[in-house]
Amino acid sequence: MKKVLLATSALTLSAGFASADVSMSGSGGAGVFGANGADLSVYSGVDLGFSLSGASDNGMTFSASLDMGGGQTLDAGDFELDDQYGSATLPDGTTVTGFGTSTNTSVTIGVSGVTIVMSQDGVDDLYSDDAAGDIGISGAMGDLTYSVVTGLEDADPTSLSVGYSAGAISGSVATSDQGDASNVSISYAMGDITISAESDTDRAGADTSSVTVSYAMSDGMSVSLENSEDVNELSVSYSAGAISVGVSADDATDESWEATMAYDLGGGATFNLGTNDDETTFAGVGFSF
Repeated sequence: MKKVLLATSALTLSAGFASADVSMSGSGGAGVFGANGADLSVYSGVDLGFSLSGASDNGMTFSASLDMGGGQTLDAGDFELDDQYGSATLPDGTTVTGFGTSTNTSVTIGVSGVTIVMSQDGVDDLYSDDAAGDIGISGAMGDLTYSVVTGLEDADPTSLSVGYSAGAISGSVATSDQGDASNVSISYAMGDITISAESDTDRAGADTSSVTVSYAMSDGMSVSLENSEDVNELSVSYSAGAISVGVSADDATDESWEATMAYDLGGGATFNLGTNDDETTFAGVGFSF
């Protein structure tokens, strides 16, 4: 299978290209952050992405991307800072770390409804992003979607994913040959109410399952209740104009909770504020372009 993927990728790369477009996008931010009750400290960072895309004379599409950055940026959803420092290996074997080094490069080819992504150890495993392959192939057949991620060496992981979506019902199945990893999920929407269920087996064989009921109200408020392994988590969010607030709490032994607020400043800039039961606190401005 891996030899077939290599041959297919090499064949598509041999076509003559007609034209290409170049685009750049990015995000960044600055503020203060303190984890687990620690004193607040300043963070700042930027993440830049460059993309080249076009089509060959026979209609095949292609694109290439390069991602680089520096410093740290805020991940408000996970209450953490993401490092934007990358690392690159030079031809002489030297590893360089710091601003401007590539953290992810990839080439994408689309032909006859099939998408091929090639990225050296940069295509996320379909079960979890804790592993990565070199080649990804994806496509659709009616209401079904499929994806395969693998590498050319025997030690590289291989993962598969199949998804289905038709009307109010959607679901997916993902598995990886590393350990016993698998994930099955399904959801059903009834107007403003959505019911979803998920069963997950990690690479060590441990099973977890969850059921979530969410309700989107017409006045900008949404409520969801999740039960996972006898732990209930309630989440409430509300949006009005430029302001969005969210609160969540669970009834686990440590009874964790978190609260966030975001204010849209316009022009791609947002002010974020948050705190949680671990005494992790942040306040800062993020922007995108």
